[in-house]
Amino acid sequence: MTVPPRLLQQCLAEALEDAPAMLGRCIDAAVVGLQEAEKQCMEIAQRDRLATAWWRMRQEKEGWVADYPQRLREAFAVPTDAPTSSRTTLLSESAYLSLVEDDTVTESIESARLLQTLLPPLEQELKVLDALMSSLQGLATVQADMNPLRPAVFVRALREMMALDESDSQLRALWLRHCGKAIGHELKGLYARLTLVLQRANVQEAGYRVRLLAEAPGAAARSAATAARSARGAGPAATEWNPSGQAPLEYRGDSTGEAHFGDFVPDMPQLARLQTPVDNQYLHNFLEKGGQRYEQSLAPEYYEQVSEELAAIEAFAAIPTLDESMVVQRSQQYKALPVVDRPARAVDIGTQLSQKTWGDFAAAHERARVLMQLKQKAERVAQAMGLDVVRKLVNQVAQDPLLLAPVREAVVALEPSLLRLAMANPRFFSEDAHPARRLVECVAQRSFRYNDEFATEFAEFFGPVQQAFNALNELETEDPQAFAIALDELLQEWESQDRDDEAAKDNNLQAIRHAEARQTLADQVAWDLSQRPDVDHAPGFILDFLYGPWALAIASAQLNAPRGETDPGGYRKVVSNLLWSTKKEVTLRLPSQLLEMVPGMLKTLHAGLASLGKTPDETKPFFDALMRLHQPVLGLRRARARADASASNPVPLDTSSMSMELDETLPATPEQRKPRKAAQPWLGRVELEAAGFEDTLPTDFSELTESRAASGADQAVVSSFNEAESEEDIPFDAITLLAGLREGDWVDLYSHREWLRAQLIWASTRGTLFMFVSRGGRPHSMTKRSCERLIANRLLRPVDGQSVVRKAIEAIAADQARVDEAVAA
Repeated sequence: MTVPPRLLQQCLAEALEDAPAMLGRCIDAAVVGLQEAEKQCMEIAQRDRLATAWWRMRQEKEGWVADYPQRLREAFAVPTDAPTSSRTTLLSESAYLSLVEDDTVTESIESARLLQTLLPPLEQELKVLDALMSSLQGLATVQADMNPLRPAVFVRALREMMALDESDSQLRALWLRHCGKAIGHELKGLYARLTLVLQRANVQEAGYRVRLLAEAPGAAARSAATAARSARGAGPAATEWNPSGQAPLEYRGDSTGEAHFGDFVPDMPQLARLQTPVDNQYLHNFLEKGGQRYEQSLAPEYYEQVSEELAAIEAFAAIPTLDESMVVQRSQQYKALPVVDRPARAVDIGTQLSQKTWGDFAAAHERARVLMQLKQKAERVAQAMGLDVVRKLVNQVAQDPLLLAPVREAVVALEPSLLRLAMANPRFFSEDAHPARRLVECVAQRSFRYNDEFATEFAEFFGPVQQAFNALNELETEDPQAFAIALDELLQEWESQDRDDEAAKDNNLQAIRHAEARQTLADQVAWDLSQRPDVDHAPGFILDFLYGPWALAIASAQLNAPRGETDPGGYRKVVSNLLWSTKKEVTLRLPSQLLEMVPGMLKTLHAGLASLGKTPDETKPFFDALMRLHQPVLGLRRARARADASASNPVPLDTSSMSMELDETLPATPEQRKPRKAAQPWLGRVELEAAGFEDTLPTDFSELTESRAASGADQAVVSSFNEAESEEDIPFDAITLLAGLREGDWVDLYSHREWLRAQLIWASTRGTLFMFVSRGGRPHSMTKRSCERLIANRLLRPVDGQSVVRKAIEAIAADQARVDEAVAA
């Protein structure tokens, strides 16, 4: 018999199916490489070109990923109905390099260099695939040029696609150069998978006749296994050991003779084992892709292995387990340590849990028994693999050190219920919106609010979770709706608990956001005031007042005034009077106008400052300076009064008080005449308390934060907002960690001799002021410099609270990547 003509097409289809994800990963790797090259490059022009290259590549990624399969389909050049041995449509590497249309010599060299880079690491896999492909096409000897999946085809398709979107050949050369290593890694994996596919279909390397397993010697001896599979509703199958004798190779066909791929279907006995689970590469491929290949029925040897595993579990069940007191003792051995110094307690799928908390499923062998009983009921490969996926992901989450141990134990205890779901929907963990995945994720994310498993607050959170998980285990259902109901009940309870905290948080945020909006408007007001012509030659302390406190008063009045009111409180109008009153040469000639103006002006100034919460003690220095500025006019008035009361000749004006220029009369310096935007929003006493600045002062680490005296606290904090760069060097790691924080991130914060778990809920627009909230809606605010100091001294520690399920799935892929790298090395 000849090989089914569709087998080659299915190899190409497999490559096309993997192409988008492969290219996406290659582009990501290339972007990272270009960014790294940009950082290390010292030449400005080249740095700009590298920056343009990675930015453009990131912009084009989505379109390329979508178009690449079609480009490859054209590059493969094997018509659907054409004979598989057709040679006229396949170009050799040399033909490709000579015939391809280059618009620059540079790009030709770069393409050749890329191929030279790709080939050595792929040599082993490519050599085997070339032989199999040659045999598949009916060639008597290996002809690598005839392999439609050779590296040059992938490079050509990529290069031509890039050329359509970018005319700059040097930019394209950069793209190709930084894609090389990633393309090689991806092709290495693809070639290994396709080689396994063809070997399992019993395609021999060139020089041997291609045959199907159904024709192989010994096929008649397998008729009993075929009959057993048929009884279970499966199609015909044949099995034969490969030449190495290490694993059974399978080819499954239907009535059309079309091959169903088994490239990511593990051995049947392996699917049935408990202690030696399926390799990560199988699980990850199944979870991410799925497909018809997993719908084949399970073989008799699978069920034989399951029976053996169940017998082993029954034997293990007779071994005594840990006493409950020992389990409790193990969980509390580090209770006396500070929460941030406690080592993460080891938890995995084999851990014995508290029977008081989790009942029968506290024992590892009971959970294993459920797994194997479900494997015994499985009929399809997808079900068996789905069970292994659940067990693998549960184990990954259980070992996440960022989750408190009781939460990880709860996920382990829930394993039986999650396993049952896999029987109905084997790939449910790949669905972000699936109720079971959401339940696990929501419980994990909620638990990030707590950093102490022995605290009363954590016990209040964990009790309902424990009850919900135990109830799900008791239901023994495959219906995901039960998980949706359990999650809704927990969410409602959490929402009720959070209602008061949210209200307090909203009030705190409203206060600090108002302060930021007020400061932004005040900066604009100060700029507007600086453009007035009458500020020329004004004393420096007057401009400091106008650009600072008074601009804030104007901004606050505008924000609080009804819409349409142009000058609430008359705060803008009084600026003209204040500036006029500082012009000594005018006021001395018109003392009566100044004396008539001053009372109303002072009343308005006092009212504006009081609206900010300023106390008389805080405003006294400014008004004292203003009085000294007006002293010459007041002295002139007293002199005239004495003259009018005397019948003698007029008394000469006493100008002794004016003979010396006071500091208050000195004109503003050039620096004072230019308003500067405030580094931090100004906060009054009430706003400081609402924002929680007092709570960020560790009682026994005060040197790390801005010190305050018992009186004048607000002034000390306000001055700290505008502090110059400290002489203390902040480690770069601390600066980087703070820069990486985003709203919603969690931290451990040391405050008042206790470690609190707090969440970043707000950062100022300029990233110089931060507000965190801990349990009970308690706010903690601090400046950027304070945060960096606390991080540098390990008193503020960011917590990685990313999606635990997604992280577990990525960990499976990362494990396999490390294995691949080790094998390649």
